[in-house]
Amino acid sequence: MPQPAYRPWIAEVLFDPKVADKLVRKHGVTPDEVKQAVLFSAYRDARWHSHPVYGRRLIVRGHTDDQVPILAILRPVNEEEGIWECRTARRDP
Repeated sequence: MPQPAYRPWIAEVLFDPKVADKLVRKHGVTPDEVKQAVLFSAYRDARWHSHPVYGRRLIVRGHTDDQVPILAILRPVNEEEGIWECRTARRDP
């Protein structure tokens, strides 16, 4: 019997104020929209990515309450408790 796909638990997303400002100013996405798209079981899919400079990150895709597609890159803070830091996010074409 195949194993069920691993779905990381995302219970909380933290935003550095500079990142939150950049999301709004550069990408037109608010921290609330990112949370709507990725918290708990809301996200569509997620996969790990290892970057040579930024390290291990989770790339997450989901939709806001208004069905706006969002792609977010999250850094694990405490995976067991589901705490992540948003490094960037944008609308997902």
